[in-house]
Amino acid sequence: MKKIKSQKVLAIDPGTRHLGVAFFEGRELIYCGVKTILRKPSAHETLQEGRAIISRLISDFKPDILVVEKTFFSNNRNAALLNVYADEIKLIGKRKGLKVISFAANTVRKSVCGNGAASKDEVAKVVVSYYPELKPYLTSDRKWKEQFHRNMFDAIALGMYAVSFITTGK
Repeated sequence: MKKIKSQKVLAIDPGTRHLGVAFFEGRELIYCGVKTILRKPSAHETLQEGRAIISRLISDFKPDILVVEKTFFSNNRNAALLNVYADEIKLIGKRKGLKVISFAANTVRKSVCGNGAASKDEVAKVVVSYYPELKPYLTSDRKWKEQFHRNMFDAIALGMYAVSFITTGK
């Protein structure tokens, strides 16, 4: 009997400063973290830095599927840059021959937490219930560290939902 190859999924929670990343082989979480996009003098240079990070992640992990959290639309400079960056991430994935899919944050939160309006803290706690080895990242003596790692937890939740969606169709 031929064994079916597990899908490799790279999940990205896009941000203009911090990028949540999770990599799965099948249902197994292989890697998770946060990549920092260094602020550059211009938005173009910042995007260029972000594109380089995404290209490196794809090159290092060689995923079959790239899943990107859908961004929200707002009328401020940072949101506009985020929307452009999310589109660029998807474009890079398509150019590299990957299947690219996106899910809205509230869809992921409803599936993972049972509540589409769940907070980032609630998402993090549910993720830790599946991956207890991540508990040290749940709380910190510094608020900024907790906020920093919430990007990683969002990417893991996105990857969990994507893997479930790919394997079950829901």
